[in-house]
Amino acid sequence: MKTYNVDLLNTGLIIISLIFAYWLPFELFIFVYAVLGPLHYFTEINWIRDKEYFVENNKIWISLTIIFCVLLSIPLLLRLPVFEAFKDATITKQIAYYVPKYLNSCSFLIIAFAIAFVGFKKKIHQYIVIILGVILAVLLHFYELYQVIFGILVPTVIHVYLFTLLFMWYGNLKSKSRIGYFNVLLLFAVPFIIAFVDFSLYNFSIGETTVGIYNQNKFHMLNMTISKFFGFSNGTTFSLTNLIDVKIQIFIAFAYTYHYLNWFSKTTVIGWHKKLTQKRSLLILTLWIVSVGLYFYDYKIGLTLLFFLSLLHVFMEFPLNVISIKSIGASIFNPKKT
Repeated sequence: MKTYNVDLLNTGLIIISLIFAYWLPFELFIFVYAVLGPLHYFTEINWIRDKEYFVENNKIWISLTIIFCVLLSIPLLLRLPVFEAFKDATITKQIAYYVPKYLNSCSFLIIAFAIAFVGFKKKIHQYIVIILGVILAVLLHFYELYQVIFGILVPTVIHVYLFTLLFMWYGNLKSKSRIGYFNVLLLFAVPFIIAFVDFSLYNFSIGETTVGIYNQNKFHMLNMTISKFFGFSNGTTFSLTNLIDVKIQIFIAFAYTYHYLNWFSKTTVIGWHKKLTQKRSLLILTLWIVSVGLYFYDYKIGLTLLFFLSLLHVFMEFPLNVISIKSIGASIFNPKKT
């Protein structure tokens, strides 16, 4: 009954998220990213920690995720006001330009480590997977598609949409809920609904503050990347008067909103709240209030300072993503064992 009620709730959350994404695609995304996002990071990281990160070599794993996230955070941290005086320095420009291109491999390599630690028990097999991952990272570095997928799409829409869909599918392998499977299909159908349902730009407008936040934080880069990835444009322009750009934003707003709501709706199912002591709950609540306050004070500063945590929760989730994919694969190719 508990799972049934949660599944029904999620049907409603998918529909509500889509309605609000159509109504306020830019405003919704900016709001949920600043308000629901930090609370999601803190609670999920706490839950994954209690689950021992879903890997046996958890000390090595957590060290790697922290190191990679710190490295990836450096270019963004350089835009803080404290570094303003150094922004024209040659070394700062070189770090801002060259480092991100090489650090995109961190996403690829951490996935390789997750596959090695979760997919293989023998050390030798783990070492082989890791070595192959390093070799592939070197070979693929100069391919634009590799940079786009692992530098931009994996930490964003692949995480909030595709991995959410797979996690729902994985969870439903145990519950066998018809409504649960309906939700998986409904979530899968959302991009097609957005693509084919008419949406008029007539009378569509967003406030100057929203436009300023969106442009200042370069959120439109994700829209342009998705547009180029699917061949809708050359990926160099973004316009509020372009229907495709706005529809992509509707999808982004929906994916992030439902990703957060799905997490909070499954409190009673996966029990991420059970080990929340009073002390830890108070700490998370305090950090969340401070985080939201930073966003309201200066969205750019909030985004910059919380980027590490945002990325950390994405990387920490990779072992669970690997587990989900393995279980789904087993259910398809060897259904008798599931």
